Amino acid sequence: MLAAAALAAWTGIELAGGNYLWPGLIAVLAVAAILSRVLQLSFDIILLGFVLFGYLVGNRGFAQLMPVPGLPLLPAEIALGVATAWRLIVCAFTRRLPFERDTLHGLLFAWLVLGTARFVLDFPGYGMLAARDFALVYYAVFFFLTVHIARDPRARAWLLGCLVAGLLLLPVTLSLSIALPALFYDTLTLHGSPVIFFKGDLAYTFIAVTAVTLFLGTRGRWRQLAWVVATLLVLTVLNSNNRSSLAGLLVAAGLLLAAGRWWLPAWLTALAVAACLALFALATLGNNRWAEGKLAGAKDRMLSLVDLQGAKRYESEESSFKGANNRFRKVWWTNVLQETWSEGPVFGLGFGHDLAAGFLQEYYPESAAEEFTARSPHNVFLTVFGRLGVAGLVVWLSICALLLVRTWRSLRRDGASLDWGLWCGLWIILVSATFGVVLEGPMGAVPFWIMLGLVAAPSPAEPAPASLDTTPTQEPVEALTTA
Repeated sequence: MLAAAALAAWTGIELAGGNYLWPGLIAVLAVAAILSRVLQLSFDIILLGFVLFGYLVGNRGFAQLMPVPGLPLLPAEIALGVATAWRLIVCAFTRRLPFERDTLHGLLFAWLVLGTARFVLDFPGYGMLAARDFALVYYAVFFFLTVHIARDPRARAWLLGCLVAGLLLLPVTLSLSIALPALFYDTLTLHGSPVIFFKGDLAYTFIAVTAVTLFLGTRGRWRQLAWVVATLLVLTVLNSNNRSSLAGLLVAAGLLLAAGRWWLPAWLTALAVAACLALFALATLGNNRWAEGKLAGAKDRMLSLVDLQGAKRYESEESSFKGANNRFRKVWWTNVLQETWSEGPVFGLGFGHDLAAGFLQEYYPESAAEEFTARSPHNVFLTVFGRLGVAGLVVWLSICALLLVRTWRSLRRDGASLDWGLWCGLWIILVSATFGVVLEGPMGAVPFWIMLGLVAAPSPAEPAPASLDTTPTQEPVEALTTA
């Protein structure tokens, strides 16, 4: 009792002095201990759910949090270290391997081995730059952790609950950050950095994931409400200036349509047609300039998706820069292909190598190049080729091909609606990663690998608790509300 009182007094003194590190860690540990006791889950499982939720709701702001200023120990790396150590201890006591013996695990293990071997060669020369780029590979460890953890139905329910809660709160926090920027950027900060700060393309990518997951995965009395929310979210994506999330929705709809699941493609088509008709009516009958701009912007966005050379000019105010963006990607992608093929075609240029150096000399004037900080060419496939060469690209393409096969099998199987939503969500993220920096950083990679682990994990040996059913026919929204 005296120790608790002394700890509380010391925590108060620290907070009064503006020191939030240790009080914050104590609060996190206390909440985790309570949840571990109530949910009967180990600390590493609680931590993994927290980190998943944090990256969805806090996005770039959460990703930049450093408990110790100056020490590059970020939330993903903390969770990865703690959970990996914990799982290895569990495996040692249970005498069970931390992975399944199947093709997907084998390919991802090869991905880790190849990437680690390349990193060992590159680290002496590039140091922390190589470690930063190596994240593209080592974030796949979250997949192995999730598969091992999800064998326990309670742990699977916890991770699914954190995923659904994060997806549902993401549109709320994004809207509030737009409406109240001073609150999020000046008040809700840690060491001067906002705790919640969104990278626009990633935010809309996960809004698209939320819409598809809600539409496909909700059952029971919450289904109508989920469809209404999903409709609003799709309209949000359509209203945004983000093309990668729109392309992801189109790919997800195409996969469902090819598998004979036509409800979501029909719903998306109806929404797009209704939105265009409403805008057309406003533009022609009401002479509304906002509607005219939205129509022109929508047309330009669709045309720019197939304008790979960036040759067209786009007149709308919203999309006038789309041609420049396409040319930006074309020049960078071509430069990475040529440089890698000439200097390191088999095993790539390695981690730490600046994949933007040649591109900057060709595309930007010197003054602009000095302010350019991006290290990945806005395409995960080209990043893989640039870092790991043909060897890495073959492994990565094999992983993607296997994901396509498993997605197809799931979509052809009746009654697996939640799995359909997760598989389609994975493809939305992967498509977005083809046009932006997504899987190279934790904001996109952590949710991606955990989602893949959840759908790839074998079914739990026993049924999940009734309050949060995690079988393929569950109602995630209803379960989350009643838990």
